[in-house]
This record gives sequence, C-alpha cells and structure tokens, in this order.
Amino acid sequence: MVQRLDDLMTEYYNFNKIGLPNSPKNERNMFMKSNIFNELTNTRVYEKIVDQIKQLIEEGKLKPNDRLPPERELAKILGCSRTSLREACRVLESEGIIISKPGGGRFVQKVDQSLILKYQINPIDVLEKTTVIQFLEAREALEPKIAEIACERATKEDIEKMEKALKLMEEKLKNPEEEIDADSNFHLSLAQATHNFVFISFMDTNLNLYRQVRKQTLQSQARYSESFFEHEAILEAVKQKDKAKASEAMKVHLSNLRSNVLGMLPEKN
Repeated sequence: MVQRLDDLMTEYYNFNKIGLPNSPKNERNMFMKSNIFNELTNTRVYEKIVDQIKQLIEEGKLKPNDRLPPERELAKILGCSRTSLREACRVLESEGIIISKPGGGRFVQKVDQSLILKYQINPIDVLEKTTVIQFLEAREALEPKIAEIACERATKEDIEKMEKALKLMEEKLKNPEEEIDADSNFHLSLAQATHNFVFISFMDTNLNLYRQVRKQTLQSQARYSESFFEHEAILEAVKQKDKAKASEAMKVHLSNLRSNVLGMLPEKN
C-alpha cells in the first residue's frame, strides 16, 4: 500500500529528529515525491519562497523543529537560485519563523506560528528591542564614516549608482503603491563607493534587516519624503567631496530613523 504524502514527510522529519542518516540524494527524492513545495515563476522569487514556507507552516505540513531540506536541494526543488533562497531565509529568520544552526541546517522555530501568520505581527515587533537598538548603534558608528570615505573614493560609476537609487526613490514618491528597494540600495551603493569589502559586506549581509525596518518607517508618505531629501543631502555632499557635510547628513538621517523605529516598538519590550 502506497504511503500518503503526509506520512512520507513525517517519516523524513522523524529521521532527522533522531539523527538517522539521510543522504542528500534520498532527501531530495523524498521531497520530490511528497511534492509539498511548488516550483516558482514570479520575478520577486524570494518573496514567493517566504510565502510558500509560511503557507506550509500554516497548513501544518512544516512543524516546529522540522528541518528544511539542504540549501542546494531545496533550491533545485523550488527551481530557484541559491541566492534567492538565502534572501528568503534571511527574511524568515528576521521574522522569527526559522532558525539556522551551525552545521545543522535550518529549522522551523518553536513559536506559535499560527499567531504570527494569522495576525501578521509587525516585523519590528518580532525582533527584540535590544537587537533593533544594537543594529541602529552599528549603523550610527559605521555609516557616517562610510559617507566620509565615499567622498574620497567614489568614482563616476559609484555616483551614477547612487543617483539611480535616488531616482527610484523619487519615483516611489510619485507612485506610493510600488514596491521599491531604493532606500536600502542607496546605502549599499554608498558602501560600495568606499571600495572597502568589510563595509560592503556589512551592508550586503544586513540588507534584509534594512528592508524590514524600512517597511515600517517609510510607510508614511511624509516620512518617505523626508527620507528622500536626507539621502539627497548625503549624495550631494559626496559629489562635493565634503566629508564633514556627508558625515553630518548621514547622522541626521540615522537620528531620524532611530526616532521613527523606537517610536514603533511596543512599550513592553
């Protein structure tokens, strides 16, 4: 008698929980047969991955402590790039839905997923207040210096990248309903203008957290407009190679960001 698909999934996860060996090939075949994941076709692939995994959790097909398939295998099953999959996992981790364990893979968190999915908790609420504050502190320490160094090293191509990001932010002002990542792209382009791989890596690694914060702080059209002009001031200072002005413009931007973010955190945190 052929096992039901749910039985196959239960067997797979029970093996993982008690530590019985599964080869990558067998793991892939198990998920291919169970077919709980669907191949992706949308251009914003990472968002579709996030939605699909949340749906599987809501339906009970993925449960707390269940391990996701290995990255390479899951990317093949979904028909997406590993880059898109990693971006999706960063989103899920920042929302407290999955957790990565060194050498052990990615697991569904031991939290009440139904509450998160049903009531769509504010992403900032999911993060600990101390985590948000530490993230802001790191930005306040690094980004004014990044702006200074960009004044010295930015090439014509670097300036064009920042101008493009700023232009997209301006388009967002005209079309508020559009989803544009120009704010985070501007900060990444600014870091790239330093030609320092440590700064670039910091920005690139934390882009998802940037986006989570940005989604909340820039919901207001008035705040988005203010943010646009703050970024414009930073860019103008870089163009003028005025390090003091660039640093100060960045400090003003981050100060306003801190006020907006902390104002949205629940008092109980």
